[in-house]
Amino acid sequence: MAYIHSIATANPENIIQQETVRAFSKELFQDSSLNIERLAPIFQNAQIESRPVIETVDWYRKTRTFREKNEHFIKSALKLAAEAAKKAIENAKISPEKIDIIIVVSSSGFATPTLDARLIDILGLSTDVIRLPLVGLGCAGGAYSLARALEFSHVYPDKNILIVAVETCTLTFRPADKRKANFIALSLFSDGASACIISGKPAFNTIKLLKSASRKWRNTLDVMGWEVEEDGLQVVFDRSIPTLVLKYFRGFYDTFTDQNQIDKDLIQHYLFHPGGMKVVSAFCESLGLEQAKFVYSIEILRKFGNMSSPTILFVINDFLEKQKFEESERGILAALGPGFTCELLLFETT
Repeated sequence: MAYIHSIATANPENIIQQETVRAFSKELFQDSSLNIERLAPIFQNAQIESRPVIETVDWYRKTRTFREKNEHFIKSALKLAAEAAKKAIENAKISPEKIDIIIVVSSSGFATPTLDARLIDILGLSTDVIRLPLVGLGCAGGAYSLARALEFSHVYPDKNILIVAVETCTLTFRPADKRKANFIALSLFSDGASACIISGKPAFNTIKLLKSASRKWRNTLDVMGWEVEEDGLQVVFDRSIPTLVLKYFRGFYDTFTDQNQIDKDLIQHYLFHPGGMKVVSAFCESLGLEQAKFVYSIEILRKFGNMSSPTILFVINDFLEKQKFEESERGILAALGPGFTCELLLFETT
């Protein structure tokens, strides 16, 4: 098992209201083939009130090169990642040199040397730290990194693992892209970073990770992801995602619980990545649960929007901060990603 010893988050200073983004989208897409009046309710239905974004609205009006955006990604992602990581290390009451393994997750830009290599000097980590950069996992990246940390803890129970998930989703926005997928993405995505310290050493008033599973469904590569254009990354965001959740998720969930001899009736907490309210609703229908079971996911979506990979750690952080649990209660962590993929983890409160 693996214990979360600390968790921290970081966001840009700019906070944009959903109504402001809606007005911006109406202006930007007015000359497109889309029926803007029919699509406008998407912004309200998303149930997002505000979102942290790296730049002000005017920045997103201008078409920029892939190179310009990617340079901005490296600078901004490192700043957010370092802020979240420093907080997590401080909260765990350890020195940076005591980090043995660093896992860094990001899918909204490209960096070589990777972000984890750059963070070694910024954070003052040991030059012998084991590095695992994870790229291209999208919204599933945060949960995937927790699963890998769980496996590392099995082999190295005394080692301290630092996870950092960071995304600058809004920097990928392409104002020239007038497709519905881009319109929907504009109603959801935001920027942020989260970090946590994990090890096999016991911790209290937190959660311990017990089991994990991954699933990639066949013939679903075109459901979500990126396509590379000269002016940046073009979002792939198929409207079938909630339908696919209803079609596939329950079977995966049942297999996971059955193989691990998990009594579903004993699962009290559901900490899911909130890709959007339609996805949350699909999870509810798939599992036969009320939306109240996903209160932490819905709250993070309302306050922060969809930050991609860091979002699941924001949900966990909210759960731990509110401390509305007793010892030995069980829960499920889940996140969907490009592929079409899903990560599931079983946890228990301590």
